[in-house]
Amino acid sequence: MKKILVINSSVSQLNNSDSLAMSNMFVQEYIKINSNDQIINLDLNETLMSQKTLTRNNIAEYFNQKDSFDFIEQLKSVNKIILNFSMVNWGIPAILKNYIDHITVANLTFTYKGSTDGSPIGLLSNIENVQILATKGGSGTPNSAFTEYVKNIWEFLGAKVESEIIINEMMDIPPFAQQTPSENLEKVKKQILQAVKKF
Repeated sequence: MKKILVINSSVSQLNNSDSLAMSNMFVQEYIKINSNDQIINLDLNETLMSQKTLTRNNIAEYFNQKDSFDFIEQLKSVNKIILNFSMVNWGIPAILKNYIDHITVANLTFTYKGSTDGSPIGLLSNIENVQILATKGGSGTPNSAFTEYVKNIWEFLGAKVESEIIINEMMDIPPFAQQTPSENLEKVKKQILQAVKKF
């Protein structure tokens, strides 16, 4: 049995989130094939941790058991991750950035000890795959500070990102802006179904 951590970092309302709809479809299809696997849900909107931005004024207490180490322990206990989010001002949602800051901790999720060339050694090698599911309002903006950034972070921490990143674009452009998340899924449904089989 595999443990799958499903991380929702969409800041849209639950009934109006295109990236969450992508994640829900992915999980539903995955369960059909892998019914014995355990699904663990983590909604970053519901955590106090995700509301805390690292500053010089709180760095002494920023990394603590509840806000940081518990989430790292959770990551070390799972086999795969399904992560959804939307582009916000060419980047990622603040709650996802805060999560990344809380779990990226030297000697817990990465280390330079044992490195012979100065390269970091990721300590989350237990994570076999990270499926990134994302949305964008348009189509002309770069992905370097968006999905590529998130992919690079997971790989830095030692996790594998074997699955193709799936991005549902043009969500703020008609007719998609007027459609429901369920209707907008049709644009990426084929990609999701193919990705589920490989995940």
